[in-house]
Amino acid sequence: MLNGAKVRCRKTALQEIAGSLPPHISEYLRREYAEATILSCEGRFTEIFVLSEELAKVVEKIIAQGLTPYSAGLYLGRLRKGKPSFIPSINILQEIYQGTGEVVNALVVAEEGLKPFLYGGDVLRKSVVSCRQPVRKGDVVAVLGTDMRVYGLGISKIDGCEELEKRKDLDEVASNLFDVGWYIRGEARKERKYKA
Repeated sequence: MLNGAKVRCRKTALQEIAGSLPPHISEYLRREYAEATILSCEGRFTEIFVLSEELAKVVEKIIAQGLTPYSAGLYLGRLRKGKPSFIPSINILQEIYQGTGEVVNALVVAEEGLKPFLYGGDVLRKSVVSCRQPVRKGDVVAVLGTDMRVYGLGISKIDGCEELEKRKDLDEVASNLFDVGWYIRGEARKERKYKA
């Protein structure tokens, strides 16, 4: 959580947050983390973590002492009041894509487009190698390299993969929401983690 903001963490049920998650994420969590503890930390925004049973006990002790964990377990993502209502972590997306062998809701970008993206740039039509449905305008999409690793997140500017064919090479097809380059740039530039 950011800058000492008042934060309250509590255990929650997966069913409580499942409706706010994209279907492929909630289905994966139900299958792979049915027995795990979900930790919801609410402040200026709500961040969700998946905890093992052992880690959940440690976190309970921390909270009982009046302290708030900065982070714990697998970071699932951020729930928001505005659109998009959920911003998944790149770690959970990478785990889902590797675990299921199915990449959905994503743009695969060539190296010449990935480099500018990693410096905060947007995804242009000419750099998209493939599009993985469903992709809806205004939704969060994963941005992958041709090595099929998740390098960031974007907000889709297209409503379906078929719309790519109608776009010109220099048209923006996803605006940069978060990229792994932030970890290098963010502190020096005081850049917000998510641009939403």
